[in-house]
Amino acid sequence: MARSLSEIYAVAKECRNNYLELTEFENSSKMSILDAFTWVTSACIWTFENVMDVFKVDLAKDLQNRINGTPAYFANALMKYQSGDDLVISEDGTSFSYPQVDPTKRIVTKVAYYEEDEPGFHDKIVRFKIATGKPGAYARIDDEELIAIRAFLNQILFAGQHARVVSRIGDVLVPKVVVYYDGAVPEDDLYAAIESALNEYIASIDFNGLVYTQKVIDSIQNVEHVTDVQVSSDDTDHQGIFIASYDDDNNLIYKEGTTDPLVKIGRYFVPNSGYIKQSSASGVEKDIPLWRDTIILKLEDNV
Repeated sequence: MARSLSEIYAVAKECRNNYLELTEFENSSKMSILDAFTWVTSACIWTFENVMDVFKVDLAKDLQNRINGTPAYFANALMKYQSGDDLVISEDGTSFSYPQVDPTKRIVTKVAYYEEDEPGFHDKIVRFKIATGKPGAYARIDDEELIAIRAFLNQILFAGQHARVVSRIGDVLVPKVVVYYDGAVPEDDLYAAIESALNEYIASIDFNGLVYTQKVIDSIQNVEHVTDVQVSSDDTDHQGIFIASYDDDNNLIYKEGTTDPLVKIGRYFVPNSGYIKQSSASGVEKDIPLWRDTIILKLEDNV
């Protein structure tokens, strides 16, 4: 912290007097030429110390906000990836950039990351989950584009760093519950309203955020004309909130020793892909039911 002008002057005067050879010319008047030089010198030192204080504050802010080499730094870089463009190295060889910034070519809309032990090494590897699209309609990035994104990351990684980019098909949400309703609307209309409510809930979840079992149930419970949502605790009823997930090679992950990809979740879970969706009921998901196939509607007896 910069000293006051008076403090600097007092130190300067004391130092000056210690080295003053011609003591007979010493003058205690503040208007003397010698004292004037001391004041000017003190003012210069005071100005320099204040400039250095400002510089230290600015430097501290820059260092605090500088995250080069951290997972957050690379996550931010992945969001700026431009499809079809090549990075160009700067003339001094210290940085990469695109010749022209074009936000319309940015296809990575969500990035999440976590660290895990790398098999065969004592180091850790950072795994980045990425997706394209908007909340409630996220999608996997295709293989060709994913290869380009991985090459992009390898260009900007620091020496010795280990990282991998994955983009998976969305985890399939399958709610197996009994829904009681008041009978004021046709079943098709109620199914449509429940589907809309579930989609709204999905859109509200942060990418790679927690999916709570109770919130899935609450989203159905809050639909107009629904009076109750029941989940049987009897294992033979096979009810609850289930999920089907994909691995890095776009293959469904089956329970060990079975061909069933549906896993009942507890209180919450983090989607393997970072987001959830409804079954497409086609391709590898042809045996995974739609929401209306697993949600059983029953007329409320008390209305």
